[in-house]
Amino acid sequence: MLLLRGSLSKHSKTVASRVSKRGQPCRTLATSDEPLVKTALNTLHKQLGGDMVPFAGYELPVLYKGDNGGVMKEHLWCRADGKCSLFDVSHMDEMTGEENSERDTRSPPRHMSRTQPRSPTEFVFTSIKRGYVLWNSEVNGATKFGDMKHFQEQLDQFDGDVTMEYLEDSMQLLAIQGPGAAAAVSKLLPDAFDLERMAFMTGTNTTLDGIDGCRITRCGYTGEDGFEIAMPAENAESIAAKLLEDETVNPTGLGARDSLRLEAGLCLYG
Repeated sequence: MLLLRGSLSKHSKTVASRVSKRGQPCRTLATSDEPLVKTALNTLHKQLGGDMVPFAGYELPVLYKGDNGGVMKEHLWCRADGKCSLFDVSHMDEMTGEENSERDTRSPPRHMSRTQPRSPTEFVFTSIKRGYVLWNSEVNGATKFGDMKHFQEQLDQFDGDVTMEYLEDSMQLLAIQGPGAAAAVSKLLPDAFDLERMAFMTGTNTTLDGIDGCRITRCGYTGEDGFEIAMPAENAESIAAKLLEDETVNPTGLGARDSLRLEAGLCLYG
């Protein structure tokens, strides 16, 4: 993962301008006869002036209207010192399961039993029909339904001790990215939680704004420092609203999400 440092203002404006002129992300996968899925933040997005578009079968904001809205302003905000951007990434799928550590892992091609608990890792899915180990996984939003089908087909062919549960209905996922992300998130964490000691690509279960059942991971896909936060769906709106009370936090849509990771040289997929 690349962390960007230094002044990128001129280059950032160029990238953001190109995405802004394009209008919206090109992966609008819902068709006219398919009802769009709404995340738990749908009402909040609209209250904040979100310009809602179809994306991967979901209704999500491509940008927000207002003084700090628009692809370019949202992009530059995420890069600015002391500031950070809040993204709704609940269209990504989340699942959990039990492992069989003795079984060779081929799909995904990684021994999850060798991964430390709550430590994120990236992997690809292969088509080899073998059993696999699964702890916690977040699946690319644009391919999630195909991924879920693939997982289930693999499980149906494997008679070992592997179970899996999809958490889409019970959990939501937010990403907060930018130089000020740690300071903003720290305000909602327990006093004893030292966020500065959390290394990049590590995570832990915690309470957030007094709400149990949350998980915070130091990772992201913008080129900035940041966190992805999983939380119970019924608490997602209140946690997002609490984060947005901080004047350094700006709601950010799909347009800037694309331009930020394009600028960072990260794969534009999902």
